[in-house]
Amino acid sequence: MTNADTIGNRTVWIRWTAFVVLALLLAGPAFAQRAQYQFTDRNLKKMAKVFGFLQAEGTEEEQAANKEKAKDILLGINLKRARPYGRARILCTLGGLEVQEGNNEASLEYLERCVAEEALQPEDQLRNLFMVGQLQTMLGRYDEAIVTLESWIAQVETPSPSSYYTLAVTYYQADRAEESLAPAKKAVELSVDTPRESWYRLLLSLYLERSEYDEALALLDDIILAYPKKAYWAQMAAIYSEKDNSAKSLAVQQLAKREGFVTESKDLMRVAQMLMVEGLPHQGAAVMKAGLEDGSIEPTKAAYQTYSDTLLQSREWALAVEPLSKAAEMQEDGALYVRLAQVNLQLGRWGDARGALDSAFDKGDLNDEGQAHILYGIAAFNDKKWKTATRAFTRAERFDGTAETAGKWKAYVDREKARLGVTD
Repeated sequence: MTNADTIGNRTVWIRWTAFVVLALLLAGPAFAQRAQYQFTDRNLKKMAKVFGFLQAEGTEEEQAANKEKAKDILLGINLKRARPYGRARILCTLGGLEVQEGNNEASLEYLERCVAEEALQPEDQLRNLFMVGQLQTMLGRYDEAIVTLESWIAQVETPSPSSYYTLAVTYYQADRAEESLAPAKKAVELSVDTPRESWYRLLLSLYLERSEYDEALALLDDIILAYPKKAYWAQMAAIYSEKDNSAKSLAVQQLAKREGFVTESKDLMRVAQMLMVEGLPHQGAAVMKAGLEDGSIEPTKAAYQTYSDTLLQSREWALAVEPLSKAAEMQEDGALYVRLAQVNLQLGRWGDARGALDSAFDKGDLNDEGQAHILYGIAAFNDKKWKTATRAFTRAERFDGTAETAGKWKAYVDREKARLGVTD
């Protein structure tokens, strides 16, 4: 229950109180037939004055002063001498005035005394009982509020969906989430029109806390129809992912994208990455290309690297060079330049491969520098740069992990030079 709901209830409740007072004053003989629902003549006159003050128009200051006058009259009534009905109605009115002023503790005390009299008409008694439950909830007395609200629901002929929601929230706030589920479901099920979004959210959170993913997915189908928002699409995709159903998760994200709910850079990149995981790198590349071109994907290192990954997985080696080059420029170490060199080697671009490796060595901090020298030597060898190749393999021999391989390559270079009759 939100603060807005509570404030609205305060206003409705105090207006209802004033209406009842007016009805009592005008009813006359009709109420004479029901003695238990009467004020004494003396108190009836006082209540007429109270009503006059509460209904008087004027500035805010004047209305505040009139409320104080009404309150003074009510506090001046000897409740011990009042009839049970009159006593209950006076306590009810005092509770309403305290609610208007935000004095919830005082209001609750008056209304609890009012309800305890059990002297009001059944409908009025239940209305005040419900207000007691709301105030107990507002004041954090959740266990007391649960007892009150359960009692209220048991006595009402047709409890409203909102009453079940109020009870569910109270259970949840009392750290009794298990007991919150039944009334939360009831609130949604009994809604003739579309349930309020807050009702859906509460029930969804309860399902997720219990890891009841199938129920959560079924509920999300309804929520998305009623309140189509990005957050609900994201939750549905996340649940499918939690269920190890990445294909369904991807399908949800693609549908959300078509519906215009996946627009942020990180979300579009996630879709592209999932397309790769699902063996659809061409589609992932299309997402990245479009996003980088229209600006919906920020031109970051991660974005260019993801784009190049989709292209490489699609075996679009040549197209991957540009985004991978941009990612390598943005990265602090030279690792991506090594990867760029490997792509150029795949394409037979020996000079470009050596250029990328030169940049890698300049940036440094390589995970496997020996292997980078091996790649440099291979690029030089294929370009028939014999001395350059030998120097690269000699450098690679300095590293334990590549010493043996480098030695074999050096020997191979010598044999190939001899075969071709190359002299230094």
